[in-house]
Amino acid sequence: MQHAAASSGSLGMHDAAAKHREELEDKLEAVDASDPLSELKLVWDTILLHRDSPQEEGLDVEEVEELVLAHLVAFPDFLADDLVMNLFRQVQLGQGFLHAEKQHINVATLLEQMKPRLDRHKVTALNIARECCTHLQTHSETLASKLLLRMDLDGDGYIGEDDFLKCLVHALAVEVENLAISAGVQQLLKEEGFADEFHQAVWDLLVAGDHLQA
Repeated sequence: MQHAAASSGSLGMHDAAAKHREELEDKLEAVDASDPLSELKLVWDTILLHRDSPQEEGLDVEEVEELVLAHLVAFPDFLADDLVMNLFRQVQLGQGFLHAEKQHINVATLLEQMKPRLDRHKVTALNIARECCTHLQTHSETLASKLLLRMDLDGDGYIGEDDFLKCLVHALAVEVENLAISAGVQQLLKEEGFADEFHQAVWDLLVAGDHLQA
């Protein structure tokens, strides 16, 4: 459909191109938000629809870069909500590397202690998320090249539709989102207000643990 729209437009068949665009808009309204594959297909259709001229190849590195930039513009709101939880996941992971007798931090208890204090750090988390994603936008060309390498399963230098639908979510998580999360968690711990409360909660747990052992 999207290829037909581009072809029709390039040949001057504006009425036909407009019709195909209307069909794409109808698909947007009808997309099932609970079906990730349907959403990915719509993204694919939209990218091809906005090509200047019709072509048979899949996505090239410039189109992948536009996809990366679009994702980084939308990602801060999701990242902000997940920054604190990712910090606790990292603590949990670190505890997992220790022998049982050295695991002094109960992450579930730590989270419960921190929950009443988290609301006042939401603005801070959102600002950090935006800063991280804005910084990553300056490296969009590098990120796009890595994304292309990961998703180009047949090695032809393009990302075909099958590869796109199969790999995009995982590839974005590995090559883009993980970078933002890692940088964001580190920055969150540098924020004095949050860091003081986090370290105090950890200290309270350690003291409570020592009292129980005594």
